[in-house]
Amino acid sequence: MENNLHPSTFLDAEVSVFKNYKTSKSYGITTFRKWLFNDDKKLRERVDEIRAERDENKKKELKSNLWCITGSGVFENGRRSNNLKIHNGYIVIDIDYKDNKHLGMGYYSLIEDVFSKIDEVCYAGKSVSGNGYFLIIGIEYPEKHKLHFQYIEKWLRSYDIIIDKACSDNNRLRIYSYSDNYYINENATILNKYVKEIKHTVRQVSATKYVSSSTYTIEELVRIIEHSGVSITESYDEYFSVGVALYREYGEAGRDYYHRICRIDMQYDEHHCNKLFDEIMDRGYSDVSKGTIIYYMQQKNLI
Repeated sequence: MENNLHPSTFLDAEVSVFKNYKTSKSYGITTFRKWLFNDDKKLRERVDEIRAERDENKKKELKSNLWCITGSGVFENGRRSNNLKIHNGYIVIDIDYKDNKHLGMGYYSLIEDVFSKIDEVCYAGKSVSGNGYFLIIGIEYPEKHKLHFQYIEKWLRSYDIIIDKACSDNNRLRIYSYSDNYYINENATILNKYVKEIKHTVRQVSATKYVSSSTYTIEELVRIIEHSGVSITESYDEYFSVGVALYREYGEAGRDYYHRICRIDMQYDEHHCNKLFDEIMDRGYSDVSKGTIIYYMQQKNLI
């Protein structure tokens, strides 16, 4: 991964463009400037149609046909995380209404009351639905993308704001939207804080051994994890990947296994676990296999 960090204005940072969130290969490169201030009348009309639609299924279908960008940089040969060619030094954060209903009417004035007063926010605007927000924040160390995200997550929690955990991925897509009431700061401070990595000591456990890892069934793997009491979903990447692997193997039936694995972790939240699994199913993620679960377990000396 190369870095092409922090041009004189974040508006000139480059990103990959995708036809819609169902496509895996980029068809070009653009900048935040062209993306945020695209005044194509037809695109705006499509956003207006989404914002006016009350049927959630129809709204989802309309959103699936809008073009997208990868806000953290330029991707080659697909948009898996390891296909990131150039990290632009920015992270895009989503804030959804459904996660922040506790803010009451204060939710609707977050741009004016909160985001515009944070030195590190380059841009704050409305999401395509009109009920959410997204922020663009510059980060000092792109190789610590997830750790920067974890710091931002805790930081905004101090404002009682809950952000979308899926934004921790450097390949996170942002669907086109426009906002007439936005905040912009081309001289925003670059965030140099991040959560420090903690090395965990993993205790050895006695578990049934098999000749070949490939012979394990999911049920056998889950029982080993439960017997050990060792979490394999400590990081968000592990948490997400395990969900994708279980969805790929079992579809909706993988949800129960997901809870059984995740509840071992101290940060387990039943509601968020369900929410993430729903998102995995809605977006049809399937690029992680059972082998990833086996790999995580091997890293913890469980098998």
